[in-house]
Amino acid sequence: MNRKFILINIILILLIIAVYIFEYYIENYPMMFNLINSIKECRIEYLAVILSVTALVSYLISSLDIKGLSFKTKFLRILPMVNFPVLAFFAYLSINGWAEKQRKVSAIENRYSQQAAEDIKNDLVTIQFGGGFPLLLHDHATLNKIDGIRKRYGVRYMNTGCVIDGFETTGQEKYSEIVYPHLTRRNGKGWEDRMQKEIDHIEKNSHP
Repeated sequence: MNRKFILINIILILLIIAVYIFEYYIENYPMMFNLINSIKECRIEYLAVILSVTALVSYLISSLDIKGLSFKTKFLRILPMVNFPVLAFFAYLSINGWAEKQRKVSAIENRYSQQAAEDIKNDLVTIQFGGGFPLLLHDHATLNKIDGIRKRYGVRYMNTGCVIDGFETTGQEKYSEIVYPHLTRRNGKGWEDRMQKEIDHIEKNSHP
């Protein structure tokens, strides 16, 4: 019988640890999930303190005389009852946090989808990228020529700087999913290579 409760306690504790780490991931969503980094950064020592407290509470309750059961038997039966609310609490935080993040992602994707439709209608889409602080390597005349080539292909590029927000990145990816097929239909396959060759030719003959 004790083996059964030992197994229940092990499974419950492992579930608590898993949900605790997942709840940390939800807080930082939509970052890429990395188990090692999540374990390092989720302050697992706080969970260790919580589990120590539940073990202490179970120990104190097990010290009481209950149906003549041995201390070990009482402890193994009481510990999961004390730990279950902890699991339920972290599970609630995870589910609630996930729902909130998904609502935010949906709102951002809808905004970028609407923007993509409008830009396609105006025949000029904007591709955003994070490239740090832009360096002016060419004179204004050359930059204007490069912009003219891009506009002829129905596209312009915007440097969003060094700081990249995860939600905005998700929105930009949604935007790209919509506009790139349009650009291919508009310009034909391999349009980016052709455009870049024209830009390279301009840059080669420019005077910085």
